[in-house]
Amino acid sequence: MLALPVGDERGASTRYRVLAHRRMLAAEGLATEVLFPLKAAASRSRFKRVRDLMRDVRAARRARLLFVQRKTYPAPFDRLLAASAAPLVYDVDDAIYLPPPGRDLPAGAARRYREQFQAIAGRADLVICGNEVLAAEVPHERVAVLPTAVDTDRFRPSPREAGPPRLGWVGHSDNLPFLERLAEPLRELTRRHPGLELIVVADREPQLPGVNIRFRPWSLAGEVKVFQGIDAGLMPLDDTPWTRAKCAFKAIQYMALGIPAVASPVGMNHEVIRSGENGYLPETDTEWVECVDGLLGDRQKAGALGAAARETVEARYSLRAVTPRLAKLLRELLERSSR
Repeated sequence: MLALPVGDERGASTRYRVLAHRRMLAAEGLATEVLFPLKAAASRSRFKRVRDLMRDVRAARRARLLFVQRKTYPAPFDRLLAASAAPLVYDVDDAIYLPPPGRDLPAGAARRYREQFQAIAGRADLVICGNEVLAAEVPHERVAVLPTAVDTDRFRPSPREAGPPRLGWVGHSDNLPFLERLAEPLRELTRRHPGLELIVVADREPQLPGVNIRFRPWSLAGEVKVFQGIDAGLMPLDDTPWTRAKCAFKAIQYMALGIPAVASPVGMNHEVIRSGENGYLPETDTEWVECVDGLLGDRQKAGALGAAARETVEARYSLRAVTPRLAKLLRELLERSSR
């Protein structure tokens, strides 16, 4: 299988939906070659993009199975890629048919995002989606839903570090506005729990006056270690078409580590979290305060929810649960194409 991912190993989507499966797929007899995007100076980004597209089209000719992960292809590259003799699998884990929120884009950009998504998805022999919301956008029925999985041998609960109560948020700075809108609940929790720390793992610090922030820069080498010492993991979201298509992966990471997740009841969060059993789904500021306050004030209850969260991930969102399903889909596609 030739995989053409949208980024390199630093990108979570590539790391978890392509690279994480390679070892177990190989054990199933499905070897994977990964062709990362070309790297170039920003001043030559347009030229690099064309070179990248041409290279993908040429490489596709030698593949027995083609796995395109989240990339889109403008005409005529979409047609050239699909013209390969290899069956085409398209994998998507985000609302790439929509313009990213918060960006100033030219007129017609929204239409181009949707058209390019539908072009490659429409030509695919199989589209694998991270959730049902994404699957509903595919313009045919050759669709399977596979959640983003974690390696539960790497993401394992560890003894809590000594110290003050700690909340945690991990993600890219594009999503910090969701956290910043929790400013008042976080200040109220700080009043109730003096010394409370908010651990933020990102590429920049949030703006949260009155909240004691411990900033931890994200790094690939420390992607598991940065979660240490967190009593509850936060995943606030606005309710929009973009956020409804998210794959709840932040919550899944917390839960794999035995950390109760407190998340907005948006999109796939409803599927992953059973409120009061393995985490919480607060809607209002008051509910956010009460849910988190209950976890910080009752360590026994927090431990029970964390253990249930870990069980949920092992059963449904671990590599052991998901990779065999992926292997089965790929094998079936290869068998159909060889008839």
